[in-house]
Amino acid sequence: RDWWPGKQDLADKVDSVDIYITTPVGQLAASNGKLMSIIETGDGQLIHHWQHRHPIVAYLICLAVTNYASYSDFLPLDNGDSLEILNYVYPETLTQSQQETKSVLDILTFYNERFGLYPFANEKYGYAQFGWGGGEEHQTMSFMVNFNFSLQAHETAHQWFGDKVTCGSWADIWLNEGFATYLTGLTYEEFSPDLYWPQWRISTSNSATSQPGGSVYVDDTTSVNRIFSSRLSYNKGAYVLHMLRGVIGDDAFFAACRNYLDGAGTAYDFATTDELQNYMEQESGKNLNEFIADWFYGQGYPSYDLTWTQQADSLVFWLGQRQSHLSVSFFEMPVPVSVKVNEDFTTFILDHNYQNQRFAYYVGNASIDSVNIDPERWVLTKNNTVTEIITGVYNPLNQEDYTVFPNPANDYIRIIPSEEVYSVDLIDSDGKVSGKPVSSGSLSTGN
Repeated sequence: RDWWPGKQDLADKVDSVDIYITTPVGQLAASNGKLMSIIETGDGQLIHHWQHRHPIVAYLICLAVTNYASYSDFLPLDNGDSLEILNYVYPETLTQSQQETKSVLDILTFYNERFGLYPFANEKYGYAQFGWGGGEEHQTMSFMVNFNFSLQAHETAHQWFGDKVTCGSWADIWLNEGFATYLTGLTYEEFSPDLYWPQWRISTSNSATSQPGGSVYVDDTTSVNRIFSSRLSYNKGAYVLHMLRGVIGDDAFFAACRNYLDGAGTAYDFATTDELQNYMEQESGKNLNEFIADWFYGQGYPSYDLTWTQQADSLVFWLGQRQSHLSVSFFEMPVPVSVKVNEDFTTFILDHNYQNQRFAYYVGNASIDSVNIDPERWVLTKNNTVTEIITGVYNPLNQEDYTVFPNPANDYIRIIPSEEVYSVDLIDSDGKVSGKPVSSGSLSTGN
């Protein structure tokens, strides 16, 4: 609105645009939609006519002019047509750009398969190089400071999430930026599952949990920095989507995404978090009110405290949590626990609904070698603890019983609670019994 009249809101999209740009000869003008013509006027000027025939939000209309070099790649589509990838780049970067932008062919193919055909396939996609930081997902032609893979994946993802379906409020900006960040992660899962996908999960979750508070919901839409917080709107938003996928399963998650993109009232229109939740609930059959309350409106993350033991033929867990922020009293989440059983790894899903919840699983006479909380990072968490205990009681967290740790023990053993415990009998592997004094809940295991 600073340089051309327009509705600067998130309630109404322009239904189509024709853009005419007059430049000196030797200049190219990048813009939305299809390039209909370049007409030389005879007085040393060119008129570039771009035409876009899809709904478009005001902030996605664009133009850029310089002495661009241009080239096209073409992506074959399932219907027999092909999509032109038209790129305007600086002449001095032409050779490098021609190699780097080929990545978008794989990216578009993956997104087409997972989220439906590129929304503007009857026009074009492409890039225009520009000198600002990062990129901007201008409809049909993203503006790019460079062509590294992650920036291509992010801005291309916006053509679905942000352009075809646009957040209906800046408070819901994660519907644009969280999705684009998560789709970047999904390209790593698809093309680099053993290297960049694990790295993405580590770096994204570390960013989201680098401070104890902060919600994905934007609580101050007057602040540009708050709206476009990389930690919250981008990284935490992306991880909320990753957790949602884990909670409802791949089939329901990706089907719901397709419905969200294609649904009446959201396709080529605006959307809210409530609408996304409805699609996810319809596909999964699950009530997600608690999840949205905790992870979208709530702040922070849980830290888990897992205690485990083997009792006869069972593996027993007790799971507690600490919340990093008071806005959430308890994160009700399925928590994966990886256990190495007889040299093989097994994952148990602990459906955590209350503090110090007990879970028991039959393992027979298996040997338990290690226990880890969520090594695949399906839950946004950090500062977790895992403690093995030796106990002969049903629930060692009941303070009427006793907890004995650590296991294995080298120099000492602790007993909790320790009141009125003055001595114990230790039985070694040969059956020899020796009495040991207990002082302040601790006893020496030495001779």
